[in-house]
Amino acid sequence: MRRLSVDFWISLITLMILAASVSGQTADELYQNGLLKESGEGDLQAAIEIYETIVADESADNSVKAKAQLRIGLCYERMGKTEAIKAYELVLENYQDYKDEVYVASARLAELNKENANDIRVIKLYEKGPNLEESSLSPDGTKLAGIEYSIGQNVSVYDRLTHETRMITKYEWLREGDGITYYPIWSPDGKEIVYQCFSSSDGVCELQISTLDGVTRTLHKNEFEDIQIIPRQWSRDGNNILAFKEHRDGFYTIGLVSVKEGSFKALHKTQWAERFIKGSASISPDGRYVVYADGPPYKLDLFIIDTQGGAPVALTEHPANEFNPLWSPDGTHIAFIRETEGSTILYGISVLDGKPTGQPTLIKEGMRGVDLQSWSEHGITYILYLDLRDIYTVPLNPETGTLAGDPKPLDYTPTGYNIYPVWSHDGKHLAFISAVGEPKVVILPADGGEARRYTIPTSDFWGPGLHDLRWLPDNSGVGFSTHSSKNGAIVHQLDIVTGQWHNWTLPIEHWTRTDWGPDENSFIFAGWVHETDKNDPDVEHAQCGLHQFNVKTGEFHSVFRGDSDSVFVARGVKFSRDRKKLTFLLNSTDLMLLDLETGKSWVVDNRPWWIPTFSPDGQKILACGQNGETNTASIVIFSLDGEILHEYDIGLSFTSGTTINAPDWSPDGKQLAFTTRNTKYETYLMKNVLNGQQ
Repeated sequence: MRRLSVDFWISLITLMILAASVSGQTADELYQNGLLKESGEGDLQAAIEIYETIVADESADNSVKAKAQLRIGLCYERMGKTEAIKAYELVLENYQDYKDEVYVASARLAELNKENANDIRVIKLYEKGPNLEESSLSPDGTKLAGIEYSIGQNVSVYDRLTHETRMITKYEWLREGDGITYYPIWSPDGKEIVYQCFSSSDGVCELQISTLDGVTRTLHKNEFEDIQIIPRQWSRDGNNILAFKEHRDGFYTIGLVSVKEGSFKALHKTQWAERFIKGSASISPDGRYVVYADGPPYKLDLFIIDTQGGAPVALTEHPANEFNPLWSPDGTHIAFIRETEGSTILYGISVLDGKPTGQPTLIKEGMRGVDLQSWSEHGITYILYLDLRDIYTVPLNPETGTLAGDPKPLDYTPTGYNIYPVWSHDGKHLAFISAVGEPKVVILPADGGEARRYTIPTSDFWGPGLHDLRWLPDNSGVGFSTHSSKNGAIVHQLDIVTGQWHNWTLPIEHWTRTDWGPDENSFIFAGWVHETDKNDPDVEHAQCGLHQFNVKTGEFHSVFRGDSDSVFVARGVKFSRDRKKLTFLLNSTDLMLLDLETGKSWVVDNRPWWIPTFSPDGQKILACGQNGETNTASIVIFSLDGEILHEYDIGLSFTSGTTINAPDWSPDGKQLAFTTRNTKYETYLMKNVLNGQQ
């Protein structure tokens, strides 16, 4: 049968439109203008912009919006652009009640899909609404389950048809007995969601299951020797959940949790620890096999294990880092990420009875920052997460603190993940962390000399978790803290003359923030410690606050005590350069000042800020935040009693969405160094996956 032309369909739909009654006069007038631009003047792009205005108008009648959405697709098709496919799909998703438009959109979509059957297509799954972290696609493809942060860290569901988001859990920040949720996974029938939940009061980790109406039950609670349990995939028959258990030694066990009984069946204990890779296992559609990544961190290989027992079978043996395996819906292929220096590629390999039947073939390049989530009949759902951080400096007037020029990037390569700059106390060097590849401390001369680099010798280092790189008072080295479930809170000190590292384990269970001083043998750390009752040596009291630790004697004492009856979190701990004052953030809302000589403390400001710093003379405090009116990064300089002396929308100098943090004021008062951050967190669906194999 002869294929009907695009012009035929355009003529047909034009007649349909002219015959239809239209409500909403303003939208109708816009629509007629769009038709004039499209058919009369031949300006398709201008017509698309008019039609998009109609679709975005909440007051417009849906009948007009349906026709406008269809015209967008027809215009794009005449322009030869693949955006036509998405435009037609939106007609089917949003305007099902308008049969004429749906009929034409379906016909055009079928024709275009036939033409593009061998082409991989990537669709962004968010068009409107808030972006949810850790999003997973429902079995019917209409919803996304993810994590949002409005009142707490909660599981929420975004409806792709209605563009509405509703919370499934309703835990609240800093409320005793509440929880923190993560890793939501759909049941195969789309009626329930399993997720990880941490209790904020006792730190117990559970797998919880909730219906879409918010009815919740606990499926599995960790034993004492385990840290967390992470759901990865719900088996297709609905009987088991593939999950990871993290143990006190930092390693993980891959296993199956029975949906009926909540019991955990161990399959394999991994060789990698601490830096958990979220998508490192997948269960076959028939439930017989699990494919997983294992090996040394950043040198992972893929293996398949029978769920009924037996030795693992190597799926791939390649010197590159391979992870994120996903089983295809028909069980015949496994897709995975292969990461080499300079490239991140999606590969596929055919399998039969739990064994590979050929060599991996390339599917798609350019997969940096991608975390594969699931593979269904709709395609592969994946999250694109890019976190780009770099250091800038900006000149200041040393007398007034006002900006004296534009921000400039630090003259250092490689770029992309350089963080937390701090000036030495004599102003001769700038120290920072370069986490591009193997993490290093970099010492850069202020006059432009050659940089010195010191590899950080700990697997506990995690760039996003670093907040306290600080110089020792005598400029002989730098220090910072790390935290892991295996090793607890540890303070690391680097001697930049000898290149030697020294470590101290702190008497606290959770992460901390530190600064060195007031002398070379001491540092301040934040958190809860257990102190012995002076009147009864057998009784201990949990004490929250800031504490001074002497590395020579091992002694510590509190310099600031928080309210023991409330949750206490201190961030951004920083000395003034004379070591007589401390500034820090209390519970992420109160910008605090502590006078160490008098012991007095007070709130300077009660808006959310990031890591404050002192002026060189210690008489001002500078903090970074977000301007609520312009929604751009802001720098504010306060007097010690909270008066705003200067405020700058420094974010106007950068790409929209850039945040500014970790500022440090140079000792001569002439420069401010800070970290910029740009993040991209988006959920996509990749269609026609195996057709892209090469």
